[in-house]
Amino acid sequence: GALDSGAVEGRVDLESGSWGSGKDWRVWEGNAVADLVAENDSLQGRLLDMVDKAHDGGDGRRDPALDQLVRSALLALSSDWAFMVTKDTAAHYARQRHLGHHADFHRLADLIASGRGPQAERVAHAQRTVDGPFAHLDARLL
Repeated sequence: GALDSGAVEGRVDLESGSWGSGKDWRVWEGNAVADLVAENDSLQGRLLDMVDKAHDGGDGRRDPALDQLVRSALLALSSDWAFMVTKDTAAHYARQRHLGHHADFHRLADLIASGRGPQAERVAHAQRTVDGPFAHLDARLL
């Protein structure tokens, strides 16, 4: 093959990088967005804990509230918000969207965690009406 014939040198180990400015992570992890990164880390940890608990203690049935919780997390964790803040492209709007998605996530997470299933389902339905991408998302598959 190509390796044996000397056409290629072999394996190349690439450093971590991105398509962003400087080809590194400053757009998504720089000083301008350190607060967003910390909030995202916290949200991600809470989401994974809640999904693990649902898997461990659940009955295997689909949970629309948990599905919406994952949708809210995906919207909150979108890299677009950090990009817009770092590049100062509608930074205020991006921060407001980041905060709004985090608030939606935590409101629903609090209801689920406290065992208020019917209320969580009502809030999840209302949230999905406003922010309902990924229609087939199934939290059981995480």
